[in-house]
Amino acid sequence: MDEEGREVLEYLKGHVAWEPRQPADVSSDESLAKVALLVREFHDLTAGTSLAGDQEVVCHNDLSPKNTVYQLSAGKLRPAAFIDWDLTAPGARMHDIAHVCWQYLHLGPAITDVGEAARRLRLVVDSYGLADPRDLVPTILWWQDRCWRGIETQADAGDLAMVRLRDAGAVMRVRAAHQWVSDHRGALERSVR
Repeated sequence: MDEEGREVLEYLKGHVAWEPRQPADVSSDESLAKVALLVREFHDLTAGTSLAGDQEVVCHNDLSPKNTVYQLSAGKLRPAAFIDWDLTAPGARMHDIAHVCWQYLHLGPAITDVGEAARRLRLVVDSYGLADPRDLVPTILWWQDRCWRGIETQADAGDLAMVRLRDAGAVMRVRAAHQWVSDHRGALERSVR
C-alpha cells in the first residue's frame, strides 16, 4: 500500500503459460512438485490468520499454469509465483489442491495414460504433504461441476465474459473433463490411498 492507501502491484518477470503449447519444463514432474510446495507455503502462511477467518486457510481458487509465473532456475523454467488473485477467499486446503490436480494435470479426455495421470496426482499429494487425500477426487469433481454450472448460470444471467466462455466451448470442455474424472475415479482414488 502506498502513502495514500492505494494498492501498488509490481511486475514479476517470467514466463506465464497462456499458449496451448508450452516448454516441457512447465509440465515436468519437478515443476509440478514445486507448484505443490508453493501452494503449501501459501497455505501455511495464511493458516490461523484473520484472513482465513473460520476456515482452514486462504485459497487462491484459480490455480493453473495460466496463473503461474515460471522463472529460470538452474537453466530450467520452474514455478516462482502465482498471479490472478481475484477469486481468493477463505477455504479448505483440499480446494486448492484439487484445483491444482485438475488444471496442472489437465485431467480430461486428452489424457491417454490414466496410470501416468494417477502417478502425477500422487506426486502432488506427496509434494504438498496432504495428510488425508481421501476427498481429493470428489473435490476435483466438485470443482468441475461447479465450474461448468457457474459459467452456464452467469451466461444465462447476461454476463458477457461468461457468454463468451460458453460460446467458445468452455462448458462442453469442463463437462467432458468431469466425465473423464468420473470414468477413471477408481484408478485416481487408488493412487492416493
